[in-house]
Amino acid sequence: MKPHRIAAILLALAFAAPLAAPLAAQAKKASLPADSMVIGRKYTAWFYSGQADSLLAHMEPGASQAMPKEALLNQLSQMTARAGAEVEVLEEKFITRNGNRQYWRSAKFSSFDEPLLVRWVITPAGTIAGFGLGPKSQAPAIDP
Repeated sequence: MKPHRIAAILLALAFAAPLAAPLAAQAKKASLPADSMVIGRKYTAWFYSGQADSLLAHMEPGASQAMPKEALLNQLSQMTARAGAEVEVLEEKFITRNGNRQYWRSAKFSSFDEPLLVRWVITPAGTIAGFGLGPKSQAPAIDP
């Protein structure tokens, strides 16, 4: 892939920071609902299929203000145009970043050379407090 194309893709996919302001770091991991993996998968499926209204209905107020419907759909459009469709899930896990639990989904896409990382900040109530998307190689640091 040509360097200018890689730069354009990375710039367009520079959604690596969660949209909601991070909460103060906590000493222990926030508890999550028992079906958290299912919730993360559901939010990702809604994002991939353009169900922005469903995502917005499950977002914390700060996250929904930072990422209105048009912005969600624009991110999906840019991701699809540059990376294609998800073809294989490589890894799913929960991590803690800035004291918040995040669902991380690493996957191969049809038109992108490296795996992309979809991240959802999920509250103990199961709602969305933030979202991130970008190349896996540029994943943000996690809490120790």
